[in-house]
Amino acid sequence: MDLLQTIYSNNKLVLEAVERVEPVLRRLAGKTAEKLRAGGRIICIGGASSVPQAYRCQDIFFALDAQADMSAFQQKVAFGRNDVFLAVECDADDAMAAQMRAWRRWGMFTACLSCRSASSLATASEIAVILSFETVSENRPLKERCALQVALDALLTLSFAEYGAALGGGAKQSSGDDALEKAAASLIREIPALDREGAIELIKRYGSVKKAVKAYNADV
Repeated sequence: MDLLQTIYSNNKLVLEAVERVEPVLRRLAGKTAEKLRAGGRIICIGGASSVPQAYRCQDIFFALDAQADMSAFQQKVAFGRNDVFLAVECDADDAMAAQMRAWRRWGMFTACLSCRSASSLATASEIAVILSFETVSENRPLKERCALQVALDALLTLSFAEYGAALGGGAKQSSGDDALEKAAASLIREIPALDREGAIELIKRYGSVKKAVKAYNADV
């Protein structure tokens, strides 16, 4: 088999591995989109993707190294109950699994992409997407990394599409609308019981997140 045929063969194995997890990828994408609509963000740990570049300006996607200082990051970006913590298999699986279990105990949504069915990261996550290859072949680590990246790209594309954000731009919100959406998302993180429409209504009525939170708590 020459080099080009080897590349084709490797790509086929990667795509087959991702196709086998399509049902759970779709389920995870639906759950992720639901959280985004409720004002959440995706906190992706241990993986990066070309897909979300268009969304970083909207502050709904963060990509972190597996060794990132989560305490320092949380001080800058306060975590909310609707945030999605998505871990991609890495060398720090055991340490990350402990953090995932803590987030899950606090009622936050956790998920992972992994090539290890028995990994601590998979058991710590609410939804685990386990990629596997039916045959053992050469360059397995490379195939696994490729499969993880393809699965991550597919997951993010599906999630953003279902959330309602069109890839590649399209009509942009006005600065006023964008500010309102961000304020509503902040309010939802403060009051998880609110939906997007309710949060926007409170922001419009009271003019700020702080005043809306105070008024909401006074009425409850």
